[in-house]
Amino acid sequence: MRRVTSVELLDLGLLAPDEVRANLDDLCRINRYLGGLSGSLRLLGRCLGRTGKRRVRILDVGAGDGRLAGRLRRELGRQGVEAEFFVLDCRLSHLQAALPLANGLQAVVANALALPFPEASFDFVICNLFLHHFSGEHALALLRELRSAARDAVVINDLERHWLPFLFISVAPWFWRQRVSRLDGMASVRQAYTRSELEELATAGGFQDFEVRRVAPFRLGLTLWKTPAPAVRDLAMAEAVNF
Repeated sequence: MRRVTSVELLDLGLLAPDEVRANLDDLCRINRYLGGLSGSLRLLGRCLGRTGKRRVRILDVGAGDGRLAGRLRRELGRQGVEAEFFVLDCRLSHLQAALPLANGLQAVVANALALPFPEASFDFVICNLFLHHFSGEHALALLRELRSAARDAVVINDLERHWLPFLFISVAPWFWRQRVSRLDGMASVRQAYTRSELEELATAGGFQDFEVRRVAPFRLGLTLWKTPAPAVRDLAMAEAVNF
């Protein structure tokens, strides 16, 4: 399936407030049932196992309304991890759509390509369903910006481009409240990256310590490490962390 880039309707800022809320509700459902929450927890669990940290500051870039970050914070808390979350989006309307559902988060409105934070401000910088919006030099600039803000690792959870999820989105209208969500979902799959493309992107960005992992059906995780890898025994223990 050839990669086709496009601008998704939610990103244009032209939707009515009720359409924005409905679209973000659909994205929340996708993250809950189709690998956003579970995949991000798996990736963060590996990071926590490698660093050994139990108190962390996490920045979620392209966070939408912040509901995924709120659920991640609660799930990490159940595992004994105290996580302070910052949620960043370019549109205040997105962050305001469901902030009452995501208490405990600190909201930031900013451009992901110009993050307003000093170097290494956060232990982990994460993004979910966001990287596929960027191509070429813009994608490389995003990865470098995320890495600059991270102390230990950048954690990316995104779609894998494949005809099966594209077909599911196009023929399962019952899963979506909004027609916009279905159209944006199809566009997202078509401009998502494959595993080899993520590896090529990370290599082109000059990142030497990275890994691409499958975290759910048709979901890929890209981790850019900034901390040295642990000893083999410690790494085996990290792999055993259950999230």
